[in-house]
Amino acid sequence: MNIRLHGLTTILSALVVFTAPAAVLAQDNLVTGESITTVNSGTPGKGGEVTFTVTRDITNWNVTSALGNNAVVRTVTLPIVPSAFMVQPDFTLKMNTDLLESAELTSTDPQTVVYRIREDAVWSDGVPITGDDFIYFWKTQNRRDCPECLINASDGHDFIETLEQDETGKVVTATFSEPFVGWQGLFMFLYPAHLAEKHGDIAESYNNFLSNEVPAWSGGPYMVESFDPGQLVTLVPNPKWYGEKGPYLDKLKFRIITDSTQQLTALENGEVDVIYPQGATQDMVEQAAGLDYLGIDFQMNPSANWYFMGLNSKAGPMSDIALRKAVLTAIDAGDLKAKTADPYLRNWPHMGSVMFLPNQAGYADRRGARGYGTGDVEKAKGILSEAGYKLSGGSLLDPSGKPVSTLRLGFPPGYPAANDMARLITGYIAPLGLKTDLLTGPNATADYLLSGNFDLYLSYFSQQVFPAVKAGQIFLRDAGQNYFGFNDPKIEEIIGKAAAASSIEESAAILSEADELAMDYAALFPIYQLPTALIYKEAILNLRDNPNQLGPAYNTAEWGLAE
Repeated sequence: MNIRLHGLTTILSALVVFTAPAAVLAQDNLVTGESITTVNSGTPGKGGEVTFTVTRDITNWNVTSALGNNAVVRTVTLPIVPSAFMVQPDFTLKMNTDLLESAELTSTDPQTVVYRIREDAVWSDGVPITGDDFIYFWKTQNRRDCPECLINASDGHDFIETLEQDETGKVVTATFSEPFVGWQGLFMFLYPAHLAEKHGDIAESYNNFLSNEVPAWSGGPYMVESFDPGQLVTLVPNPKWYGEKGPYLDKLKFRIITDSTQQLTALENGEVDVIYPQGATQDMVEQAAGLDYLGIDFQMNPSANWYFMGLNSKAGPMSDIALRKAVLTAIDAGDLKAKTADPYLRNWPHMGSVMFLPNQAGYADRRGARGYGTGDVEKAKGILSEAGYKLSGGSLLDPSGKPVSTLRLGFPPGYPAANDMARLITGYIAPLGLKTDLLTGPNATADYLLSGNFDLYLSYFSQQVFPAVKAGQIFLRDAGQNYFGFNDPKIEEIIGKAAAASSIEESAAILSEADELAMDYAALFPIYQLPTALIYKEAILNLRDNPNQLGPAYNTAEWGLAE
């Protein structure tokens, strides 16, 4: 099989069918999959403003770019960029009926999908949305037509052999070179080809025009009115909006508050209307619960995002698998979760797999089966001793007798739990004679993770309904998020077979073997799932948590204020 998964993710994120019981959370505000799709439902009045907080500045406007792929860019651009399918709060995929009349799998040999674009779907300048826009986006993502495009991941667009439109431009046919189980996750972000082509070739337009210029265009319900870097993004209704609902608001604002703890203060003071912190803290949950007298409510849900620690197996001390296994054994995962999640969450699921979430088909506690996360320092020392390492004067010497260098432990800003985890992990591995330098900052992802300038890195991944798709992004040698040096032909072969399976169940059964091998590689340590917390003024209608990588901004056309 031709292995070409490369990246395969971004927006199918979190399509896992996860059914956590209501008792998981200590609060009564848990919204389960049965009710989350209708909470706060109503017909808004026309007008008014809503201010939504985000935790970081926007330095790149292209969410499919390697440098723009983050939750903030996604949140701000979802009201602007049209999508073929949209992830719903109940973890299902829904075709975007504003954009498409239909999207059908018309053949399996070869796999063929036909998209029919609505006649009235237009960009904000009145130019019709057509197959040209599909083709442009495909060329930026498939790694063949534009190898210079700085994409985050192929997302499976490289499985499309040909992409053609009819004479009207409103019927687009995708023919695949081989079966791809995650085809509904394609074309999640479309860009205006007619404007892009005025700004150079594909690479130039993608890497500069779409990435670095504030969008003066829109194919969604809102468009950018103004951008004050580091402070505020203001959206106003798209006058050419073609959708069936909304937009209802006069303005939708995104205020940048980098310190998540200050967001709640801003909400309490009436400065903002909605906060969606990247990692809720105990204090934040407790404070939100006490603000009902101000007409403030909150929802909490288990997300499909999960914390992990990655180990750089490509270079530096962690390139030795014995040292990686010793570190993973010395970490006390139970203590880690108890001190960062359990104070405000009961029985929050830990992660024992690197390819499946708990309760997802194919999941097993493969981390525990290997003794990783047990906090067994003596066993960890035994692993090191067997590999030729020695403790001397509180420092660890490698098999050649040289001191093991101080480990660079990085983590992104804006995630309080990651900061706490980094300090705890430092303590767990200290008895092995290992020291750490903690690395963070506003550009930590680019400075450390993307550059490979790290030994250990704490962050999170987002799972999908098609685990093979996400696995392809992380574990293939040239995958977009293979930051940790996975290089195993057997893993690649299995992922390829799983991606070509005819069903999710079949794919999961195949992928389980790859999960075992990836855990043996010891370059990725799963910790636990992240909770989501949406805290908001009750007067806002149709605002609801969407506990996946899209977040609440998936339906901004429906947001509005109660009359």
